[in-house]
Amino acid sequence: MHAGVQFSVLGPVRLHRHGSEAGAGQPRQCAVLASLLLRAGKPVSLSKLVDDVWGDEAPPSAVGSVRTYVYRLRQALGEQSDSSVSLVDGGYVLHIQRDALDLNRFKETTARAREARSTGDLESAASLLAEGLEMWKGVALAGVPGPFADQQRSILGEMRLACVEEQLACEVDRGHYAEAAAELSALLVEHPLRERVCGLLMTALYGAGRQSEALTIYHTTSHLLRQRLGVNPSPELQQVHERILSGRFQLPQSNDRPKGAPATPPPHVPAQLPAALPSLVGREREQEQVERLAADAEASSSVAICTVGGLAGVGKTAFATTVAHRLADRFPDGQLFADLQGAGPEVEPRDPAQVLEDFLQSLGVRVEDMPETTQGRGLMFRALLANRRVLVLLDNAWNTDQIKHLLPGSPGSMVLVTSRMQMHALVAAYQALPLTLMPLSRTDARSLLARRLGAARTAAEPEAVDRIIRLAGQLPLALANVAARAAYRPQLRLASLADEYEAPEHSTLDAFASDEDRTLDVRESITRSYRLLDTETAALFRDLSACPDPMFAASQVADLAGRPERRVRQALSRLTRAHLVAEIGPGRYSWNRLVAAYAVEQAGQKFLDQGKPTRSRGEQGPAPVSLSQAPRGDVATASSQDRAVPEGGHALPGGTLLRERADQRV
Repeated sequence: MHAGVQFSVLGPVRLHRHGSEAGAGQPRQCAVLASLLLRAGKPVSLSKLVDDVWGDEAPPSAVGSVRTYVYRLRQALGEQSDSSVSLVDGGYVLHIQRDALDLNRFKETTARAREARSTGDLESAASLLAEGLEMWKGVALAGVPGPFADQQRSILGEMRLACVEEQLACEVDRGHYAEAAAELSALLVEHPLRERVCGLLMTALYGAGRQSEALTIYHTTSHLLRQRLGVNPSPELQQVHERILSGRFQLPQSNDRPKGAPATPPPHVPAQLPAALPSLVGREREQEQVERLAADAEASSSVAICTVGGLAGVGKTAFATTVAHRLADRFPDGQLFADLQGAGPEVEPRDPAQVLEDFLQSLGVRVEDMPETTQGRGLMFRALLANRRVLVLLDNAWNTDQIKHLLPGSPGSMVLVTSRMQMHALVAAYQALPLTLMPLSRTDARSLLARRLGAARTAAEPEAVDRIIRLAGQLPLALANVAARAAYRPQLRLASLADEYEAPEHSTLDAFASDEDRTLDVRESITRSYRLLDTETAALFRDLSACPDPMFAASQVADLAGRPERRVRQALSRLTRAHLVAEIGPGRYSWNRLVAAYAVEQAGQKFLDQGKPTRSRGEQGPAPVSLSQAPRGDVATASSQDRAVPEGGHALPGGTLLRERADQRV
């Protein structure tokens, strides 16, 4: 430190000579000294000094007063001083040693501290910052009048506050969370709109295990910023908030923590995918499409979205889940899963707000910290996934409106959606990749049975295997049911099993029922798709049971049902969207044998329901599906010419004949 004349502005203006205070004079004389000190080495005109001290209210005697103050300052400095005031071009210039002014020493010390912190020497940085703050003896230029002093007080106060923030940031970086949080809390009370203080306090609270308090601080500061300034929190403060919500802070351990104690709450990296199948048969091409979509999206910085559809029992969920597991390593920030329950009226489709609540909780957000609206939760969800790579699997979606708030907004993530309905709006609005799974080829169906029953067992009875595949309509769910039963009866020949399934006393779909789990029951699975149909479409679906072939034309159906072809095409389009029929060409359609068998059952049930007396409003039990009022030929009342009894058949009530015809046809 310089041993000659010393000047202080970090507090009341002071002048020390050889260690003793020499006195800077009355307040306006201090104002002149402050003006000269803060412009040290630069000439200051007489008029400028007058403006600095009095502003627009300078009296006629102001010039003479300034000259008097300068004269007294020269006397205070002394003739042998290393500091002096010189007259230059009608003004004055103060010559001092650089380290004679406490402000200069403060700037040099804080600069060294910043350099130390940039090299990772947090201890030295914190020590230097503390040394700099010790130079302050109160409010800068305390008691000094004039507009110049007022302006400089604000500037110097900002410098001190920045130093305090830097020192507390070092303490946070060193892991002294509790101590830093206490000081930062007091500082934020004094400066409630100071966003860096808010961010540091949130970080310190989070590091101290007080996540809820950190989030509360954010919401309070955000409200004040909007209320008082009309602005949103800065991107930096928002990022702190998002990192706390996601649990992605990597904070150092505090020196005063017990050894081995965790410094932060564990990061929230969800891993929610259901169990995957050990093997996926016959979906290699579709899997490659999904993998290519993920790679293309990553390269083009976009969100990858794929919708997986297909007939009930075709394996949509199994495919999406298995592919999601194979892609999981590309999404290190987690995998989210939700069953959206969009399969029918027995269970209401899930509210997106509830799904978002589950997702946000899995990402570390407390319920009380969540917005109340679906839109607000969606915004928070997308904010949390910003700069993260997450895979979202949405199973059994109802429609695009149900999932639009569940989609990530930033590049790097991927969404797989399964649905019984074609998701036209999702493909149109979000450029999602539509995949439609078809029943397995015969070769793939044989491979599925071989993997489940053993290659030796299936190779020994190839004809029986082909019969089972035909009976199962090549549907993975039906084949899985067969394989499960065969696995529990290893002594039974597969031909005998096929004979059981073809027994005339059994309905086609009875062979693929499941008493243990309704989701594995083929009839129940098709029922969930059937219940999605409107009345007219359901009626046409039942009428299709009279078609003699699994492939049919729209014109043929119109003649059969006695309806206008335009209305028939519209209904067939809706059946196609529900994946109950497939369009194989312009105006030409086909359906799976198990779906055809289900249509026969529904037509027979309709016949029985029409013969029952009308129920009262309070009567219990499922109501029959209403037929369309459009003119048509009902399958149960058609003429004998249209419903010719096949050889050996009997026109029994309840659709038995229709079922026999369906079994013979397929």
